Amino acid sequence: MTTGSAAVSRGARSGGQAPLAAGWHIWEVRKGQQPQIGDDAWDELVSAADGYVTQTSGWVEYALATDYQRAVLIAGMDDEGKPRAVAVGFISEPRWPLRRFRTVRFLAYPSTGDDTAMRQLAVATCEATARAYGCIAMEFLSVGQPEEVTALKPPGYTVGELPEYVLDLRGGEQAVWTGLRRNHRRNIDLSARLGVRVVRATSLESVRTLRELQVEVAMRHAAQGDSFRLRPTEIYDSIQRVLIPRGLARLYCAYVEGTAVSALLCTTFGRRARTFYAGSSERGYEARSSFAVNWHAIAELSQEGFAELSFGVGEDTPKGAAQGLHDFKVGFGARTRRTGAATKHLWPGAVRVYHALELARSSLRATAGEGNG
Repeated sequence: MTTGSAAVSRGARSGGQAPLAAGWHIWEVRKGQQPQIGDDAWDELVSAADGYVTQTSGWVEYALATDYQRAVLIAGMDDEGKPRAVAVGFISEPRWPLRRFRTVRFLAYPSTGDDTAMRQLAVATCEATARAYGCIAMEFLSVGQPEEVTALKPPGYTVGELPEYVLDLRGGEQAVWTGLRRNHRRNIDLSARLGVRVVRATSLESVRTLRELQVEVAMRHAAQGDSFRLRPTEIYDSIQRVLIPRGLARLYCAYVEGTAVSALLCTTFGRRARTFYAGSSERGYEARSSFAVNWHAIAELSQEGFAELSFGVGEDTPKGAAQGLHDFKVGFGARTRRTGAATKHLWPGAVRVYHALELARSSLRATAGEGNG
């Protein structure tokens, strides 16, 4: 990677428009670049502010290689130069002719440790930065962060809430095992008797095996009338190339007689972990390998001193496959907290115009498709 743009400090202008308050700095990163601050220096700031995995330099590189065009790294310092807040926003630019309708997504709320007052200032700085970059809308996500979304909610934002399943690991492996439902413990023991073996994997082949298992999951969901989001192969290649080597993700694979039957990918940073992707074959379901691979991850994370494992979000009234996932996560002892996204239309008129143009473009594509047919 090559060097990106320098920091923007007090009196300078971010994106050519808005000055920053004293102590605040911004680094812009584009595809194939890294901030001038450097990866290690930035990650030290994130750690000092008790930041989240999606705020790390490794995640910035991963996100720019997959979904976004550029990122803005925001840091607030005290008078002694010590970090008090960090935030990372990812800017999306639609294709021409809608390119000027930019939006920014913060995959985590600004991290400020225990300083809630500082978070309000950080949110205001994020919003000022979004406006400076000409964004018409912005969004904060709170999945994986320890606070309830209602406590994080900034004024003037619309919040959509969902339950997030979180397992407390602070009591240690034995305490977590005791908290499992009896059926889960029975399935974990049964998987061992059926020859399931779980290992940590780092190879590209293993990551692509995860996707192959997810293809099987998607086919089963489709047969039941449910949806399952399957990402392109390039996403998994980037995970193996960027996240796993930096310790920001770890992959667990379950085998029966040498054949991969389940896989689980977790993100990790600080003392928090989150399940990210998972998949199992039909043979894996028969061998209860999903129970085995999740328990292996839980036990290892607990032994290493992690505080919590997030199983991601669910639905308030789960049905069908969602009900099965709910029972699976709760069976491991997970409790729910409210999470979600806070959104704000910075330029409401521009948002309405964008949606109208996007609808018109979709209609033209559909009409052209019918004509070609």
